[in-house]
Amino acid sequence: MKRVKYLMMLLVMTLAVSSCGFESNDFLGTWESFAYFDGYEEIGLYDYERVSYSFYNDGTGFYVQNNLRTQFYWDEYSHGHLYLRHSDGLTEHFYYRFDRGDMLVSGDRSFSTYTVFAFTGRY
Repeated sequence: MKRVKYLMMLLVMTLAVSSCGFESNDFLGTWESFAYFDGYEEIGLYDYERVSYSFYNDGTGFYVQNNLRTQFYWDEYSHGHLYLRHSDGLTEHFYYRFDRGDMLVSGDRSFSTYTVFAFTGRY
């Protein structure tokens, strides 16, 4: 009987730890793009090419480029895979990962090309 209780406790702890890792949401806050990797080298973006995304913990956010600002709703399919539904009807799927404090965002899992975003702060 002790063995069964021990195994059940171990199973519950494993599920609790794995679910906490999924819910980390390290991307919450505002991120601004500053570079693009084209598969060969990282290229800096001009001011007019830069965009920012603000992610809030209630599943909403804002996209800003130049004078355009749209609201979006986000869902995380799995850690590192986001889905955005913008208020103007546009949808985006992308993958993210972190590198030395920056967030790399790519349209594919291989990250053969990606955009580099710097964290600009919590809301």
